Amino acid sequence: MTPALKSYIESWIDKAEHDLMSAQRLLEIEPMILDTACFHCQQTVEKYLKAFLIFCGEDIERTHSVTFLLTECSNYDPRFAEIDPMDINSYAVRGRYPDANLMPSKEEAEGYYQLALQVRSLVTERIVFS
Repeated sequence: MTPALKSYIESWIDKAEHDLMSAQRLLEIEPMILDTACFHCQQTVEKYLKAFLIFCGEDIERTHSVTFLLTECSNYDPRFAEIDPMDINSYAVRGRYPDANLMPSKEEAEGYYQLALQVRSLVTERIVFS
């Protein structure tokens, strides 16, 4: 792996980590900002999956679909097919606008946060720089 490719993958991971930290903080404050936390969870998952695909040598699709990205990742590791994305795709674009009427419960937002942690763990176990 070239230093440039390693740096590129690391930049995706760094951005995913920033989204994860943002989601965590939004779930810790009072009042919680649940819809925006879900958006950052979706972004975390999306960026980690794209980092994995880049690591595997794939050109990444310009998509926000976690379901699609999980399917693509499962071509390299079947454990990705076991992940339930729930309805996180709703928060990629629609959840950012008021007319979508997406207001998650605290439990739903915390579930998406756990999903983000699950994807993070799976990806970081598989991306190994030698």
